[in-house]
Amino acid sequence: MDELLSNDDIDVIDLCVPTYEHARLSIDALEAGKHVICEKPMARRLKEAKKMLKAAEKSGKDLYIAHPRRFDRRWREIKKNISSGRIGLPKYIRRCERSWLPFPSNSWYWDSEKSGGVLLDVGVHCVDLVKWIFESEVKEVFAKGKMIRKEAKENNTYDLVTVFLKLEEETAFIDVSWAFPQAYAPFYSSLDIIGTDGRMEYSDKNTNPMIVVKDKIELPRYSPLLSTDLNAFRDEMKEFVHCIEKGEEPIVSKEEAYEILKITLAAEESIERGKVIRC
Repeated sequence: MDELLSNDDIDVIDLCVPTYEHARLSIDALEAGKHVICEKPMARRLKEAKKMLKAAEKSGKDLYIAHPRRFDRRWREIKKNISSGRIGLPKYIRRCERSWLPFPSNSWYWDSEKSGGVLLDVGVHCVDLVKWIFESEVKEVFAKGKMIRKEAKENNTYDLVTVFLKLEEETAFIDVSWAFPQAYAPFYSSLDIIGTDGRMEYSDKNTNPMIVVKDKIELPRYSPLLSTDLNAFRDEMKEFVHCIEKGEEPIVSKEEAYEILKITLAAEESIERGKVIRC
């Protein structure tokens, strides 16, 4: 890392490292005068994320937190349908993301202090999606966690979490898991949105994953893919480069990434305290 930071020919550092290293390496790179692209979640702890914001402001360099789902053509199409009023005003979202984590018990993923477990690794995607679709502020969070697999129990890390979000005039339910049956699918995600004039349903396991119900049922075809369309990563990088060159804000600003982390960590606090957390 020191060699990269001291190289004047390098303008941008892209950090694809474990969650617990996000803050330290981002701050080091910003202080070295580099623009930084960092994978989600922004950091393991909120105080670390605050230090990242301060380092970016002080350095005058850009800090981009990668939330690739915003660049996935499936989610963009869903967002476009919602924004156009296809089902009226969205009022309720149920979002599920389930997978089988393929790593052994000694992987950093299973160490909650390092990864935040399934909530911070996967749940942060869901929180981002809810905020993006509703364009509304989260007011209250309540969550429950469970340890199902032996790897989770050995590390005291939740591999199944459910989260309830109360927004300004909307509600959302999030279900994330690393304990989905291994033989079923590497990833399984579903989305159900209920609006004032209709309903939209999405599932990447079905032949016709997106269903719009209003006056009739429509079945647009999308290919079942991994949890994120691979083209999304390409488009995300193009966006970051464009923003650096033009001095523009990205689709997900560092301040918004901070808020997404704050809400997700509020869910973690809710699990530990067994109560509703106000945001």
